[in-house]
Amino acid sequence: MLFPSKKIVGNEFWKQLCLEHGISPEGILEDFATDGTDRKDVFFYQADDEHYIPRAVLLDLEPRVIHGILNSPYSNLYNPENIYLSKHGGGAGNNWASGYNQVTK
Repeated sequence: MLFPSKKIVGNEFWKQLCLEHGISPEGILEDFATDGTDRKDVFFYQADDEHYIPRAVLLDLEPRVIHGILNSPYSNLYNPENIYLSKHGGGAGNNWASGYNQVTK
């Protein structure tokens, strides 16, 4: 993997926003964060069940990156409808191999 820190940067971004806005890893608002004029709606939307969900779409050419996020303590934070994983598995390596085979034919 050429840039293994990309997953870490994206995951750390959402972890930091959760800390700053008082949102637990499960997407639940912490007691101390209920007062004030904090604009949580800039980065999160509030679902009908009071769950805060990041305004994000998770997609990556390398399925291990998404699996790493889904296996982290913040896995319940994300909306499953906003996560895309190719049904063919693969990853970035398979894209290169497929392109290479097309050029050599």
